[in-house]
This record gives sequence, C-alpha cells and structure tokens, in this order.
Amino acid sequence: MAELTKLAWDDLRIVLEVARQGSIYGAAKVLKLDHSTVTRRVAHVELVLERRLFDRSNRGIRARSEAEELLKHVRMMEVHAAAMHETIRLGAKTQTRTVRVATMEDLSSGYLARRVEEITLGDPMLRIELFSNPHIVDLPKSEADIFLGFFEPEVAGLVSQQIAEVAIYLYGSERYRVRHGLPGSRDELGAHRYVSYIPEMISAGSARWLDEIVPDASMAFCSNSVMAQRSAAVAGTGLVALPAFVGDESPALFRILPDDIRILRPLWMSVGLDQQLLKTIKQTATAIAGIFAADRKFLLGEAVSPEAVSRRDDTGGV
Repeated sequence: MAELTKLAWDDLRIVLEVARQGSIYGAAKVLKLDHSTVTRRVAHVELVLERRLFDRSNRGIRARSEAEELLKHVRMMEVHAAAMHETIRLGAKTQTRTVRVATMEDLSSGYLARRVEEITLGDPMLRIELFSNPHIVDLPKSEADIFLGFFEPEVAGLVSQQIAEVAIYLYGSERYRVRHGLPGSRDELGAHRYVSYIPEMISAGSARWLDEIVPDASMAFCSNSVMAQRSAAVAGTGLVALPAFVGDESPALFRILPDDIRILRPLWMSVGLDQQLLKTIKQTATAIAGIFAADRKFLLGEAVSPEAVSRRDDTGGV
C-alpha cells in the first residue's frame, strides 16, 4: 500500500508541472530545477505510489489515464496553496500581486493597455501583465490567468462568458483615396488593394473579418500586428478591416461604406475553473468585464472613446 506520508508537496508540484509541460525539460525550466532533479523526484513519486504516472515517447511525456484523478487533487492543492499565499499577501498590503491577461494585439495594444489604470484602481499592489498572443493560451498550464478573445474556447477546465460585442469596419485614408479612389458600393470592393493579417498566423477564424467583407481580396500588405496594419493603411497602402476601437483612434482613417459594411464579433473572457477561487483573479476579471460593459457604445463604434470625451472636456470643446 502506498505510504503517502513519504510524499512532500514539492514532489507533487513537480509531477503536476511535468504533466502540464509534457516534458521533463519544460518542467525543469518552469520550476528552475535541474533536469536530473525533476526526473528523480518523479521517479520517487511513482515508487511511493507503486504505479507509473506517465507514458514517455519521442513526442514527450503524457500523463496516463490512471494518473488524472491524482492530478486533479494536486491541482486543487495548488489552488488552495495559492489562495493561502494570496491571503497572506492581502493581509501584508505590501506585496505585489500579479495577474496575467492574454489576448490578441488589437485588444491589448489598442484597448486594454489604456484601461490598466481603471482595472487597478484602488489596489496599488495589483500588477497587470498584458500578454499579446494571436492564439489561445493554455490557462490550465498557467500560461495566463485570464484570456480574452473573439471566440469561446472549447477547452476543458475553463469558465467563459461573453462580456462585450465589438464592431469591425472597413477603413481607408486620404492618401489611398488620392492614389486609388474609393469603392462606391460593395460591387466595387474587389477592384481595390487591402491590408490584413498573415493568413497562416491567425488560428482563430473569428479574426478573419476581411474574408467576410472581400473574399479573395488583393493583398498589398500583411502583418501579424494590427498596429502595423493600421499604419500601412494610414500611409495609403490599402484599405483595412479594423475593430472600431482601433480604426476610430486614428484621425487619418475614415470608414468606408459604413452603412453597408459592419461586422459584429462577440468578445469572450475565460478564466480557469480553479483560478476562480483566487480573489485577486476574480476581482480583476470582474473589473475587466465592467470596463467593457461601460464602453459598450464605443466598442460598437457608436460613440467616441472615453479619452476623446476627456480631452474635449479638458479643452472646453463641444
């Protein structure tokens, strides 16, 4: 019979990280341990439990089905340990608490980075790490604490909710108009040049909004950076499909056929099922959802940005 008293929390934590990373080397890097130490500790746990926990192949390490139940308990132990540390930090009121938010660049650079002050308002010890990534991150592997995207992730262990709806418009610049003219109707869209994402670098079909507007568009410039796309459009390189909160922020861009071309995308926020138990992450997620709700008209392209209103009020403009 397994002598569980011979297992320390650090042993179980190492096993959990190996399962998350799918390799000894990956776990060693995250845990800042030697490869040999991780290997030895995993072997110790398997010896005490009298069972193999992992199948090893040239593709990496995979937890065996009979190990999954054990790993569920270890994950809960990890969450409760994190909650205990969080309680201590909250009581101390002098230690920084970090929440990592992962999302696409348009949402991170074009919107959320300007809202960090509102997210952290009233909590000077909260630090937001904003991680721009065009692909869904693995929240169960702790790559981030909160994920925002234009699709609902079909991943076990996540709790997702729609927190907003975002409008996408087609934009052009005066430089483009002078060089190439502008489409007067949808029928004329095929004759123009466009700026968009590099197709193979966008995994989410929900971000392929230009395909919905102009199938088989003639591409003049592609970039995985939405800010680079906007800059290219400003320079007159081509027309570009952008979320309203990105396109409307550039004075050099204007909407093309706005009455005919408007795409709506739901915005989803996902948090790990276990992570919901952590007060800091839960409060941060609530704050983010509140900010998006307050900006509903702006995100739909029906109102100017809060910054523009503030600038207008400060200068006494109308």
